[in-house]
Amino acid sequence: MPVNGTELINNPWDTIFSPFTGLFGQGFWLFPLTFIAVALFIKTRDPTITGLFMTASGALFGTAMFTNYPEMGVIYFLFAIIGLTSSILGLFFMRQ
Repeated sequence: MPVNGTELINNPWDTIFSPFTGLFGQGFWLFPLTFIAVALFIKTRDPTITGLFMTASGALFGTAMFTNYPEMGVIYFLFAIIGLTSSILGLFFMRQ
């Protein structure tokens, strides 16, 4: 899908990322979120902070962005649940 300059001015976000979402579908956004979560865990070595990031981003992506794709909302909510579980486990079992 070629990028049209006039569409770039009117709708820059969708125009720039349309090749990626066209190739991977709406699940493309899991790749950057997972990359950020892994980088955050490597930097902090704390599953609580990483879990809170995953919970917040999964909840935001699951509700706001994908109202037209409810099946992707469920996948992002699973991403948020994994983050919530890891933050709870980090709070209860890994604190000293």
